Amino acid sequence: MEIRHLRYFLAVAAELHFTRAAERLNISPPTLSHQIKWLETFLGVPLFVRSSKKKVSITFAGEQLQKRALGLIESFEQTQQFARQAARGEIGEIKLGYVLSAATAGYVNKAIELSREASPNVSIVIRHTETSAQIKDISSGILDVGFMRRMNFYPSGIAAFIIGRQRLCAAVHRDHPIAKLKRITAGVLAKQKILAYSIDAEIRFSHSITAVLPPTAIPQIAQRAGDAYSLLTMVGANLGVAIVPESFKKIVSAPVMIRNISGRETYAEQVVIYRANETSPVVGGFLKTIRAAVSASRSGWEPLV
Repeated sequence: MEIRHLRYFLAVAAELHFTRAAERLNISPPTLSHQIKWLETFLGVPLFVRSSKKKVSITFAGEQLQKRALGLIESFEQTQQFARQAARGEIGEIKLGYVLSAATAGYVNKAIELSREASPNVSIVIRHTETSAQIKDISSGILDVGFMRRMNFYPSGIAAFIIGRQRLCAAVHRDHPIAKLKRITAGVLAKQKILAYSIDAEIRFSHSITAVLPPTAIPQIAQRAGDAYSLLTMVGANLGVAIVPESFKKIVSAPVMIRNISGRETYAEQVVIYRANETSPVVGGFLKTIRAAVSASRSGWEPLV
């Protein structure tokens, strides 16, 4: 049985006249009669009592089918529409991972906002995920898209594009000696105990610490942290100084100060990463929306930090 058989049946049930129903369906009466007979044979029950060649009355079985048929057709049409929307990337789910700096800069919430405007029926599930875990989860399919700091290189199968950049600053405890200085220079930082991310992160990233120090300086790494929250916590305990993105000003607790570094400004670029061979129209549509927003701005993602 096909959905057209139900449409034919409903037309006859509404008109109780084969000729008028055939005109309504834009088919010939003999064709309609044949299709109704086929449906009755398929179901094994009479649906109409034919009092003449054209005029009919509906049976009890036909009345019961009439009550259900319209709902079945609507359900079928909704399923068709859902499939077409999914194929166009207009409906579905995206699993998004992000590092703290991407969230504090506003990239994550802006991306969700733009996605909602372009595809309101696409839901986005977000999860704070550190860099190494993002790479692993995107490769395995646990995540679809990631927001993170630009890496020196990406594993096979992972692609990325830049969405903006953030100025690198010094995070210091308010009681730290350099917190009282009017200017914090590269030379001053070179003499401090530095709190850094894990070695794995430093290898993968363009080195933010050495980028802000004098060219010949060797950073004095006092302790390492696995994530940004831990890094800021150690700064809050006055264990040393950390190099962080400027957007961390929004989240630091009272003992921590985010200070600009005098001299040449240094930036860390932010990227969106994804599977290079991505086939999902939903994910593809999301990436297209973000790319368009970045391209429309003159210097990175202008609406953000």
